[in-house]
Amino acid sequence: MSQSITIRLSETAYSQLHRAAELAHQSVDMIVEQSLAHSLPALVEEIPLAYQPDVYPLLQMSDAELTEEAHRRFPVDRWTEYQALLAKKKELSLTTPEQDRLAALRRESDVLSFRKGYAAVLLKRRGYRLPTLAELSRAQ
Repeated sequence: MSQSITIRLSETAYSQLHRAAELAHQSVDMIVEQSLAHSLPALVEEIPLAYQPDVYPLLQMSDAELTEEAHRRFPVDRWTEYQALLAKKKELSLTTPEQDRLAALRRESDVLSFRKGYAAVLLKRRGYRLPTLAELSRAQ
């Protein structure tokens, strides 16, 4: 199903759009649709429901705030605790408080991962170049 909308463009914008369509051997409609698909922010709905409230605020962040978010790291002390609880779980059963703590740390880690990833998506959509995996490896 498709929807129709009417928009007003300057003559210059329309000429550029029309020329792009000619060069791509596509309709103006297709060029507009493709352009919009690449410029609209990724939908929060693509994030699992349980994490949407944690990710939604990123839509309102400035570029600087998103950059800071994309570079956040899981605190070392909590990561060490998380790894220790996982290791213990492999060998022994965890107490109820340990299970609860492991679940809380796992959720905290998941939230951080979703926020970092979504911040990167938003920055990319705003025209920023994201570091390559090699660049990220060197930064650690």
